[in-house]
Amino acid sequence: MSHCPSRNIALLLFVLPLVVSACKPKETRLLLQPSQALGVVLAEQTAQMAGAKKRVAVITPDANWGPPSTAEESFKAAIQKQGFSVVTAKAANLGDPMRSGEVGLKAADFFEVLEKSSDAGAIVSFAGAPLLKPGDAARAPAEHPPVLVVCTGTLGNLPGVRSEPMQLGRLLDARVIQLAIVDGSEPAAAKADATHELFAQHYRILRRPD
Repeated sequence: MSHCPSRNIALLLFVLPLVVSACKPKETRLLLQPSQALGVVLAEQTAQMAGAKKRVAVITPDANWGPPSTAEESFKAAIQKQGFSVVTAKAANLGDPMRSGEVGLKAADFFEVLEKSSDAGAIVSFAGAPLLKPGDAARAPAEHPPVLVVCTGTLGNLPGVRSEPMQLGRLLDARVIQLAIVDGSEPAAAKADATHELFAQHYRILRRPD
């Protein structure tokens, strides 16, 4: 029987990447999927709040935090499919989570975005909620674009910035923000697809009670 080493090697080189891909840790795949669902649902909520204004301003962690997150990339792809344009209003320095000190979206950076993005349909923060001190909420304009914030422990491939529930409640009550996505779970809507079911297993949406 004749052998063809070159053919066997070629077959091995073709099959090996498929085997390696299939053997990726389950944890890695699970980590990325919820953040992608987060981006899709956040895009839906943003489109509803923005209405006819098709421009969305994004606050994102700066390069010191890491590359663009999976959640942000998923959000951008989903919102652009709905005819919106996305601009980065601020790449914010959030501090170093590995060192002592305040970590999160500084009040000055938040108010800067409110001022220069007053004509946007919505403002979306992947840098968490603004770190406002008592009395700071009064600095927010009475009329500003709806603000949606992501306050989860992870954005997929990057750490996120959580916020205290009471802090988020105060920001919602003061109408500084209009919606927050936090870690948790809630019942999925009837006939929800796989994306919305996955979102409901990992996240909750907080709004100001009307």
